Amino acid sequence: FLLFSMSSTDLTCDYLVVGAGASSLPFIDTLLTELPSAKIVLVDRYAAPGGHWVNDYGYVRLHQPSILYGIASKQLEGNWLKCMMKKRSLPWTYRSTKKEILQYFQEFVDEKVASGQLDFFPKCDYKFGQKVGSNNVHTFTSIDGENKYTVQVNEKLVNGVLGECKIPSQCPPQFPIANGINMLTPNQLYDEHQARIVAGGSATGTKYVVLGCGKTAMDSVVYLLREMKIPSDKISWVIPTDVWMLAREGTGGPWTYARALLAADGDREKACMNLEKKGSFVRLDEDVVPARFKFPVIGKDELKLMKTIKNIVRKGRVTSIDLEGDTVRLCFDGKGRDGQDPVWSIPPSGDEIIFVHCTSPGPFNGMEIEELFISKKEMRLFMLYAPPVSISPSVQARLEAARKKGSLDLEFGAELLRAGSMLVNGDIPSDNDVLLHLVHAFQLDGEVPGLLRSLSTLAIFLAIVDKDPMVGYEWMKSNRLSFFSIPGFKSGIVDDLNKMIGDGEKLGFTDNEIRMFKLLSGKLEVLKDK
Repeated sequence: FLLFSMSSTDLTCDYLVVGAGASSLPFIDTLLTELPSAKIVLVDRYAAPGGHWVNDYGYVRLHQPSILYGIASKQLEGNWLKCMMKKRSLPWTYRSTKKEILQYFQEFVDEKVASGQLDFFPKCDYKFGQKVGSNNVHTFTSIDGENKYTVQVNEKLVNGVLGECKIPSQCPPQFPIANGINMLTPNQLYDEHQARIVAGGSATGTKYVVLGCGKTAMDSVVYLLREMKIPSDKISWVIPTDVWMLAREGTGGPWTYARALLAADGDREKACMNLEKKGSFVRLDEDVVPARFKFPVIGKDELKLMKTIKNIVRKGRVTSIDLEGDTVRLCFDGKGRDGQDPVWSIPPSGDEIIFVHCTSPGPFNGMEIEELFISKKEMRLFMLYAPPVSISPSVQARLEAARKKGSLDLEFGAELLRAGSMLVNGDIPSDNDVLLHLVHAFQLDGEVPGLLRSLSTLAIFLAIVDKDPMVGYEWMKSNRLSFFSIPGFKSGIVDDLNKMIGDGEKLGFTDNEIRMFKLLSGKLEVLKDK
């Protein structure tokens, strides 16, 4: 028999970053800008950097303009004149394609590898929860099992995969499907259409049923109508729950919903209705009030197309798809708007029926994350604010760099911890303790105070990243990933804090939290009109 021997390689780095996706790369970029002498080892299961973009469907584009996505040090939209001349789009409205994003991320990784600041290990797997001794040595292996790597980590392990966008091609439907049912992922839908174009065929005699209510389902409906030229009466759309959408042409940003909620005294429906009146929110059907908001961004042209679909099924989540003779039968959990009859049958009509699976979790993948700077040897990357996503890991990197350089305002951080009863008088917290207890992940659902966390997190960043709040403010203004970089943008953070102080009890904040807001408001007074 053959004795298999795994080769072993010893490595040393300051930061071991797991995951080469849209969280890790902005983090690495900002960290190396702030700490250019740092050495990073980057590990990813895929063959190329880009995270979910590597396996995403061919017709996917960025939801939001490219000017706010990617890494801080390099424009994604590229040269503005070329953008206008070659892509026939204004730079601040252009949305990059999958191909452009993957090329952009690959070029960044190649540049950092060439500089000696980064070692990239694709097709490799890191096992979280492994035993790490006091010397902080970690291991990872190549997916083919041929190579094992041992890494001495001088600073931190960085978990960059918690916010990974779960896409249909990687997540099979979570309900039984009878043999004979034709179910395609968006990737397969795209591939089949491209093959049909080459062969000179058409999709005549086919009906499509799109499953899901998120951005992937919206993209698929638009693709069927716009690119595949499928008549709207040949498309059915199964929507478990209607969702509010951000209007791409509106004024929505990372703090739009939180501020509307604050203005509505915590009334979620009132906040959403007010945003709709302002043109920031849109919905699919004027007669259906959406039950959730998960930050999909949609354009007027896309919404107009989506509204042409008249056969919409709102019976809740699909629990099974069966065949009864030639009749296709979908069963539901009955929790939808029309869930009183939790069955939908599609009788035979002579048309082939193709289901499009868009029921994967997406960017909000069910992870419930609270702590980010979890220890002096490990940190997690996750959204601090609502999308666009790239600014959050960039902010985390800026905080980590400030910790490493000793420029955090630890004295004020300790004041905040004492005000929040997280620190006993006289105790002196470590730099990481300050970040651990003050900087928390963005919260999508839950009680009103949690939904307003993105506002307090912004205030905390500006207050502790340096003794002078203007340092954090100017950094935000100079960061292309931040809304602060948009000419004329006002942070409004002091007004937000004062509102949370004045109406704190009504909004559900504790006395400790209100005391913290008062301290933050006092320190950030210099930003009152900024």
